[in-house]
Amino acid sequence: MTQWVQQDARFVKWEVDEGIHAIFTTRQGGVSAPPFHSLNLSFNVKDSSTAVTENRYRAMGILGRTVGELVMAEQIHGRGVGWAEIADASRGAFSANDALPEWDGLLTRHSDIVLGMGFADCVPIFLAVPTRHIVGILHAGWRGTIKGVQVNAMALLREQGIEPKEIRVGIGPSIGPCCYEVDDAVATQFSKKLGSQSVLVPSRDGHYLLDLWEANREQLVRAGVLETNIDISRLCTACHEDRFFSYRRDQGRCGRMGGFICMSR
Repeated sequence: MTQWVQQDARFVKWEVDEGIHAIFTTRQGGVSAPPFHSLNLSFNVKDSSTAVTENRYRAMGILGRTVGELVMAEQIHGRGVGWAEIADASRGAFSANDALPEWDGLLTRHSDIVLGMGFADCVPIFLAVPTRHIVGILHAGWRGTIKGVQVNAMALLREQGIEPKEIRVGIGPSIGPCCYEVDDAVATQFSKKLGSQSVLVPSRDGHYLLDLWEANREQLVRAGVLETNIDISRLCTACHEDRFFSYRRDQGRCGRMGGFICMSR
């Protein structure tokens, strides 16, 4: 049974058991004007920077944190993952210009910072290693999924002597297999990567419905993560227009939700 609270996509099991706070915001409760209404958290969509900053203050308020503690990455749909340190606090928080460059994944050992990423259909992957006081967040669209951003994160953790069985994974809301149609070119890449068409369902001539949740789950399991340690919210961003932005559904004219994770101090 999923441990994601459906109302606000808060991963309650980690919060109760481990003191790790992982949330995924909805589009509601902010100050942005259409088409970014209302809780848009991205500076990169031509929204008012004043509105985005206020929205980020509101999002951090859910965690009881400040925007100055937030660390954001550039997000280039790649596989780059790196460690965020105390000195990185506020990088990408008040402007996209100083976000940590070329990364689509962040890891940290520090409870005094909050890791964040923006999403509007791509898969948010929350990571926790409670035994080592480590958390992380990954941005996995179809390109990042194929390139192995999740496998790269596992490799970085292994370098620290962490066994995959210690790693907990939460896959948050994103576009689901009900709504995400791709063409032959993309489908072929997934077939080659996974060695099967287990994540693809034919929809119409030359097109398939793609299950990014399962594609990421399969690669995490192959990397050694226990299946019992992976939890998927199964909330589709495209299906729930009242709750989530969706790049695919809204044809690119929309805001971004935020995925955030931090440890209790």
